[in-house]
Amino acid sequence: MEQMRPGMLGHVGAISLGDMEQRQDTGETAYIWFKGLNAPILLDGCPELLDPLSRIIPHWPFLVTGSAEGAEPSSTISRTGEGRYQSASLSACGEIRKFDTVNTICDMIVELSWELLRSGERLMCLHGAAIEMSGRLVIIPNVRRAGKSTLTACLAHRGFRVFSDDFFPVGLDAGGCFVGAAMGVSPRLRLPVPGDFSTGFRDWVADNVGPANRQYKYLTLPDQPAHGVERPLGAIIILDRQEGVRTRLEPMDIHKAVEVLLHQNFARSVHSGTILHMTNALLDAVQPHCLTYSTAEDAAAFLAERFSQWPAEPPVARNQHLIEFREVDEELIAAPPPAFHRDTAYVRKNGFSEVSMNGGHYLTDALGLGVHRLNDGSLAIWRLLEEPMDLEDMCDVLAHAFPDVPRERIEADSTRMLTRFVEHRLIEPAHRTD
Repeated sequence: MEQMRPGMLGHVGAISLGDMEQRQDTGETAYIWFKGLNAPILLDGCPELLDPLSRIIPHWPFLVTGSAEGAEPSSTISRTGEGRYQSASLSACGEIRKFDTVNTICDMIVELSWELLRSGERLMCLHGAAIEMSGRLVIIPNVRRAGKSTLTACLAHRGFRVFSDDFFPVGLDAGGCFVGAAMGVSPRLRLPVPGDFSTGFRDWVADNVGPANRQYKYLTLPDQPAHGVERPLGAIIILDRQEGVRTRLEPMDIHKAVEVLLHQNFARSVHSGTILHMTNALLDAVQPHCLTYSTAEDAAAFLAERFSQWPAEPPVARNQHLIEFREVDEELIAAPPPAFHRDTAYVRKNGFSEVSMNGGHYLTDALGLGVHRLNDGSLAIWRLLEEPMDLEDMCDVLAHAFPDVPRERIEADSTRMLTRFVEHRLIEPAHRTD
């Protein structure tokens, strides 16, 4: 059994680079309220960050005030020297981090993502890129060193609108269609651009006026979508970068796609049952594909041609009644797990969710703390626990079903699996009536 932990006061009005003079004079202390978030960002003695902030996050409306209005800031940033800052945020649990200007705002964007989750109902929030192509979104979940950000920049160079290159919420519209929402944040490209990219792309990056340091450049792009603009999902693409291969797009194994989506889901405060049913419905409606490629520019050209048109209707979620927003108590995640007792009879704990996807079997506990994939052995034990059963009785049943397996091995495997079921709160002690 494998466990996977998957990883909103709206203010009216906006401040943009063109109307900075309309901002309230807040002196050295500035509280930044992004639309849709309940907690502000505090700039403590560093109002000069407002200019690069407005350029990096140009399409997410925000208001600047001199008061926190009783809310605890999600992130507090202060100056430590010329062009140097330190940041403390809720998600960092008291850790103090030090950066230059660009990386300070990069860190702030991460905290905005977490605050977006804390501030409202989000069925699923994915770590990845979303690019609008012919009116629908091509979703590229983040896979380490697969080239997601560079490919996104290459698609932007071709004129495609970037809804996000890092984090974005996914939900259902009134008709049950899957939609993704734009973040309003400029895409970020890692520097330097390798020398084997075309001169046209390298010149385009060099000429871009977006804020940059030695590591990254935020690309200022025309006609980018405003925060909250939605488009239907069209495709889910998992990247596989290899040297010297022909670019190709092939259907992907559902189990691998499930693992990628669950591990790239930000919404840790969302009940795992909500995430599991959402993932199931999403992969049922949108077939995941693997893009094998060698160079980002070739991959961008390939995708531009491949997704020049779509089927007439966007995909609709089946079994929508199962997709219900629920939250999990974060304190439970850190709570010590219950202990397994060999002489106790156990039974399934009420409230679990159970989903089969393409032959794979997945469970979530009633408290919503995790998603678990069952293999054949753990599934057999799970089936037996539909009725109260202790370890000895379970071994008797399994020994009869598998006479060629030594009793000692059956007992060891059953003990290990029951312990995990107990620790993950999938089963509980039962009072037998016989």
